[in-house]
This record gives sequence, C-alpha cells and structure tokens, in this order.
Amino acid sequence: KTIEPFELHVPIPTLFYPGCGVDILFPLHYLNALFPRTKEVHFVFMDTENTLGIIKTILDDVGISFSENKTFINFYWNNTLVNLEFKTANVFKNIDSLPQFHIYFERAFRIMRDTFPGYEEIIIKKLHNDGILISDSGFQDKKLQYKEVPKSLSSYNEMALATK
Repeated sequence: KTIEPFELHVPIPTLFYPGCGVDILFPLHYLNALFPRTKEVHFVFMDTENTLGIIKTILDDVGISFSENKTFINFYWNNTLVNLEFKTANVFKNIDSLPQFHIYFERAFRIMRDTFPGYEEIIIKKLHNDGILISDSGFQDKKLQYKEVPKSLSSYNEMALATK
C-alpha cells in the first residue's frame, strides 16, 4: 500500500528531530517520500552529543556537497534545499523553549523519552496545526489523524504517521 504524499501549506516547513545521533539519511528518505513537492525545508536536529561532523561525512560519502556556517549546513537533496541546524542540547531540559515545528521526526528514541512523563503531549502541543508526526514508537491513541502505515516500518511495531 502506498502512502499519499502530504501537502505542507508553509513555504519552508521545519522538521524537528530529537536524539538524531548520526542519522541523516532516514529523515531525507521520508522527506522525499512524504513531501515530494517541498522545495525548501529547515531541519532542526538535536542531540546531547555533537554529531554534525559525522553527519557531514555521511553526506560527503553519498556524494552530497554542502556549505556550512558553524552549526548550520545547507545542501540539496533531490531538488529540495535542506537547511540543517544542529543543536547540541538535551531535549528534555530544553523542551519548553523549543519553537513550534511542522514535522516531528523520531527514530529509536523511545528508551530516552520513557524517562520523561508527558513528553508526547508536549511534542503534540509544539506541533503546528496540520503538522505531521512521524515516529517509530509511541504516540498511540492521541488526538491525531492517523494514516495507515505498515507497523513493520518500526522495530517496535508501533509506527505512527499522523497529522494534527
């Protein structure tokens, strides 16, 4: 079964990815599959470790050239301009100061957020109206519009793809 692409009604949507580690390719593949008409996107990656150097190495390894300025890198991925901002911070200590975002992307983050009660509710509150939530764990039975997706996309068998 194919998933219909989403239409984001903002010129430059923001994708927030906490606990990103060195993962750059999964959010790019999801961007390509779910938001094919998006011409520019702002990625906000957050992790307690600064992994931006490894992310740049991965982009270089797959032949993606980029420009950089301190904690920002810019590159094109399949005709979409990606402006990636990397924040070295603990999402749980900075959750109240997070800006709103249009896309929430999470992968293999369950073990960290299980120690922070109310995390899902705060994330949903920070998600713009009509925003998209992509998570491989949790966010079940929330007041969201869930799309039918193969649960096998998640190693937890809990893949959630939903709009607010």
